[in-house]
Amino acid sequence: MGHVKLSDFGLCTGLKKAHRTEFYRDIQSMRPLDFTANPMDSKRRAETWKRNRRALAYSTVGTPDYIAPEVFKQCGYNNKVDWWSLGVIMYEMLIGYPPFCADNPQETFRKVMNYRETLIFPPEIPISNVAKDLILKFCTDTDRRLGSLDEIRNHRYFLGVDWEHIRDRPAAYQPRVKSIDDTSNFDDFPDVDLRLPSPAKDSEVQVHDWLFINYTYKRFDGLTAKPKLKMSASSTN
Repeated sequence: MGHVKLSDFGLCTGLKKAHRTEFYRDIQSMRPLDFTANPMDSKRRAETWKRNRRALAYSTVGTPDYIAPEVFKQCGYNNKVDWWSLGVIMYEMLIGYPPFCADNPQETFRKVMNYRETLIFPPEIPISNVAKDLILKFCTDTDRRLGSLDEIRNHRYFLGVDWEHIRDRPAAYQPRVKSIDDTSNFDDFPDVDLRLPSPAKDSEVQVHDWLFINYTYKRFDGLTAKPKLKMSASSTN
């Protein structure tokens, strides 16, 4: 588990990238408790996660696996959401898949919102109680979540880590590369049936569309929805 302790804490900073808003637009109308509790063993969870990762590589929607519940609630949040994400990443590194992985993003969202019941550790994959405790202190309510580097460094999981000379230690894992084109260190993703949208036909592209090539417009409800102003008779004269 040394490679987990030496993990770059900046892994979670990339989770702030903008996602498409269609999935989160009606977030308040969804019921967190209304999720399908289909039992999945560790092997099936790992296979599902690998398959979904391959599909997500071609998707612009993103995944809610690493997003803290308060982000979904849209009631304001602070930098503690990064520590939640770090807990999810730590779980994935030790178990082999994220704690809330599911067949689709909607199911994952429901599991995240109901994390007190869905955040479980499979008994067939042994990890230490100290590691479990750290993950649970990352993935918990904001008022109980670890929120500073000092709190994290003082946790029992990092007992014996020399933080002052941590960069001087040899790498916990050194991959063996046989040749310049050796890809044996990469995960093997099986082929999946990706349902990608068909490209637009030339006839569907209008002349005025060429003025906006490479531009993307996203509507954020609540910010762009403005009431229509009724023009009085005097203002039209």
